[in-house]
Amino acid sequence: MVNRFILPQETISIFQEQLAILERCLNDANLQDEVTAEILELANIRQISLIQLREEFRQFRDKVKKLIKWGKGLKEGELAVLLGIKSNLLTKEIADKYWYFLSLQNGKEAFKIKTLKYIDMYQESIIEAGYVWNQYEDLYLLIESLKHLIPSLIQASVRINAISEEEINALELGDITPQESETMLISLASTKKWDEVYKNLA
Repeated sequence: MVNRFILPQETISIFQEQLAILERCLNDANLQDEVTAEILELANIRQISLIQLREEFRQFRDKVKKLIKWGKGLKEGELAVLLGIKSNLLTKEIADKYWYFLSLQNGKEAFKIKTLKYIDMYQESIIEAGYVWNQYEDLYLLIESLKHLIPSLIQASVRINAISEEEINALELGDITPQESETMLISLASTKKWDEVYKNLA
């Protein structure tokens, strides 16, 4: 069940490709390069120096690398739910804080695809659940983390013009207000992990 929440290999590849392009352009600014021109324009629009933009990129890169590492390491087991939740919340943070890096070059289309995949994952999970669950069930915790993530993905997609308002309305997501805070989700998943450990020791 947790496997469906694993970051797809194609998404990992897109992230890695985008990171490589951005890193090259930030470190070796060639004004003839289209991506470099976009980066310089981004710095001008945001009224920050290229040095500040490089620092933001470094933070963005570190978070994406962590996300990729978690995505590759996410397997079924006692840590899977906790790692899945943390991955979703880290993806949310990337979308909230570094959305402007996602708009460069072919990033828009890739981000749109990724956003729609997360929405599909959420809708499929809701259908599969089909009943009232308690807060300690794995699927409940993962769905709650998606409720935190999806609005951020949608907002970032709109900001970079990857998805239109009409497309969002057509998704008919309904109420995706999370019932649990991010902190509570991690706490519940951590408690569940230790419950499994204690059960195995008994």
